[in-house]
Amino acid sequence: MLGNGELKPFCEAHQLTYTNVVNLKNGKLKRDEPRLVQRVLASLGIPAQLLRFPLTGKTTWFVLPDAQALASFQTQLTFLTAPKL
Repeated sequence: MLGNGELKPFCEAHQLTYTNVVNLKNGKLKRDEPRLVQRVLASLGIPAQLLRFPLTGKTTWFVLPDAQALASFQTQLTFLTAPKL
């Protein structure tokens, strides 16, 4: 969604570590970073709460507050995953 050269200023504006965001984008993080994902979602205007169930489990769920946040997430996801012509 961000144009060429816009990721670094985006990270600086939202106090995100550029390297971590790039590694998240490329699927190269060394471990799961649910809080980073939560912060990126919030920076994109999609507030999400983290949920672990069961509490001792390793799977993290992201709970969106309402249907509008879900629709926004789905719209952005569709845009990002659509085949580029």
